[in-house]
Amino acid sequence: MKKARRTPCELLIEELEDGDVLPDPFDLDIFVSRVEKRRARRIRLVAMSAVRNAPCGLYIKSKTTDFLCYVRSESPLHQCHIVLHELGHLLLDHHDSGWRSEELHNMLLPDLDPEMIKSVLCRNGYTNPAEDEAEAFADLILAPRVLTPGLNIVSATEPPPDVADVIRNIERAWGAQAGRARD
Repeated sequence: MKKARRTPCELLIEELEDGDVLPDPFDLDIFVSRVEKRRARRIRLVAMSAVRNAPCGLYIKSKTTDFLCYVRSESPLHQCHIVLHELGHLLLDHHDSGWRSEELHNMLLPDLDPEMIKSVLCRNGYTNPAEDEAEAFADLILAPRVLTPGLNIVSATEPPPDVADVIRNIERAWGAQAGRARD
């Protein structure tokens, strides 16, 4: 009998487990900190607002920092899943967001450097392999692990002004008022 072929997600998770990057029991803050150390690159989690049916997360890569944005939610598990999905994109080297429209650029990022725009990954569905892979990464990390007792929220930081402007524009485009939780 042939052994089942392992996916890139499964191989990555095995590598993270073998390298003691995945904490047991699972704790998102510790995991992100270990990924930062391993990659020698800062990762910051940023909460944002969106209305129902808008995308839940996005990944913005700046020169020095990776910003993983997630929609505020009353469910800590959902927030954690969104962050892991975006982290999956980062760790699996997904670069193409599928959003190439000049209209989107003009609407969301009118004053932003075009190089930063190329690094903005925002998604609103799972219609391509990268989305399926990032979703599988989040599922495979969370499914077999127990979250640390008392986990209430995902730790968030304030982004620098240029990234904050991007997030405000996206929140406006997604129909949300900054600081308001998803309906």
